[in-house]
Amino acid sequence: MTVWQASAGKLALQQRARLLHLVRHFFSRREVLEVATPVMGGAGVSDVHLENLVVRGADRDYYLQTSPEYAMKRLLASGSGPIYQLGPVFRGSETGTRHNIEFTMLEWYRPGFSLEELMAEVCELVLASARYFGGNLAAPVSVSYRQLFEQRFGINPHRVDLATLQALAAAEDIAAQHITDFGDEASLNDYLDVLFSAAIEPHLSDLTVVHGFPAAQAALARLVVDGQGDEVAERAEVYWQGFELANGYAELTDAGVLRERLLRNNVLRARRGLRAVTLDEKLLQAIPQLPACAGVAMGFDRLLMLVTSRTAIDEVICFPAARL
Repeated sequence: MTVWQASAGKLALQQRARLLHLVRHFFSRREVLEVATPVMGGAGVSDVHLENLVVRGADRDYYLQTSPEYAMKRLLASGSGPIYQLGPVFRGSETGTRHNIEFTMLEWYRPGFSLEELMAEVCELVLASARYFGGNLAAPVSVSYRQLFEQRFGINPHRVDLATLQALAAAEDIAAQHITDFGDEASLNDYLDVLFSAAIEPHLSDLTVVHGFPAAQAALARLVVDGQGDEVAERAEVYWQGFELANGYAELTDAGVLRERLLRNNVLRARRGLRAVTLDEKLLQAIPQLPACAGVAMGFDRLLMLVTSRTAIDEVICFPAARL
């Protein structure tokens, strides 16, 4: 195949169109409104693990959005009601069999839903998608982040220290040379992530909802105290066939707390030599008007890969980064 040709064949294009139709029908029957927000925003995200792609304008910089989250929350605060969006998002330096710098994200928000109700809807969509392409999945299972770490490593991830995680990675021969120890919560999260991705995620073959993430991984989720007395993020992720498919929150509605988190992210970025990200003041102004809701983002291309039994994202994307 020459470089000018599409990496996805005609069958993959047809299957993409069919899955897009299924998704839109799924939400139409539930009276969730499809919206379209700009792919270019006035602010980026400050998460240390995400790289914003910057567009140079005549008099200011713009950011290709890593998610439509900020704009969709402004719509929710404006009274949109339940909404979803299907469209391109951009994350610099993300390439591989599961990643591309540009990919299609499905994101939706449900005012009045609990996180548990939203995760049930996510699983309904995955099950419906699998059935549509001839798959027959077992009922989803639910497990806490704590349970997975206790079962695999014998530790409580909400109370563990950095030295213990470093020792575990070394003992398990899990590659962690890329992690620089800055002695902060982001370094601890890096080790939790590498242990999870290397030793836990590949074994989540059944449709699985993982809930109760560490408080330091809350992002824009609320914090709660779990049954064991630990503060955890009201956040959940959905896995299938060893792939992360979706990431959802019970959404934070306290603008002061959100501002503190975003400012803290910039402190963590500065330590790592990363560019500071200007806070999205329009989002912060909107947050007090955000209705109590749960929201989730799903990688549409990954879902298409899995329901059509493909192994690389290039097989379902017309022109991945290497062919631009």
